Amino acid sequence: MKNIFAVIGLFFIFAPSLNSAEKDVELSWEKAPVYLPGKLLSTTVDRIDITKPTPVLIYLHGCTGIYGPHDLSWASYIADQGFIVVLPDSMARPGRISNCDPKLKVPSGAFSKAGQYRQEEITYALSQVMASPWADKKNIFLMGHSEGGVATARSPHSEFAGKIISGWTCTNKNFPSNDGIYSPKNLPILAVAYTDDEWRKGKFTDGRCADKADGRTNFRQIDLDGWLHATYGNADARKGVKEFLTQYLSK
Repeated sequence: MKNIFAVIGLFFIFAPSLNSAEKDVELSWEKAPVYLPGKLLSTTVDRIDITKPTPVLIYLHGCTGIYGPHDLSWASYIADQGFIVVLPDSMARPGRISNCDPKLKVPSGAFSKAGQYRQEEITYALSQVMASPWADKKNIFLMGHSEGGVATARSPHSEFAGKIISGWTCTNKNFPSNDGIYSPKNLPILAVAYTDDEWRKGKFTDGRCADKADGRTNFRQIDLDGWLHATYGNADARKGVKEFLTQYLSK
């Protein structure tokens, strides 16, 4: 109960700084696809019909929105491990546009508040999960890919049982606020990325999360060979995510 009030309190600490156009964070939750254990098709948060507390993973999409072949594949795969997987939809918020150029594979700066929005969405989603009867409060995980990976690395919340950073290097030489890992030092973290990721290699975001781990004892990096950005298609990535979730799942 203490943790529930702590998370809700964090949301209201952030809330006064938001103008009226930014108080629509709840839409990212209401429009979120949800994958349930043993179910093939997705549902929505208001139609979750699970009655017993179940592990939950909040999944954050990349800069262009929820990408079916990748993000939904991760969601379905993790749901098969016994998790409720919720994918907050940042693009459901009015006026929200992509903050990257997928053709050039670089940030575009077209939506400067992307980082702020993603942190709002994490805080709101966490508060909603903590208040839901279907959630196992001891087993709430956070995973993000690309821009979602940036947000995952930057999230300071200690209530998560673990975090998975996909397709991000935890490195940003031009923007110090996006450089590093902001999670508590004892929080388990898995980072998964291709060593020659075409979105990162040779750019100011080139690097490895392992180089930013700063002595974290519960940190693991999986380096994938190749230049791809999407991680789901790699068997080592899937195996690593499954092993991580199994290892840090509280019984």
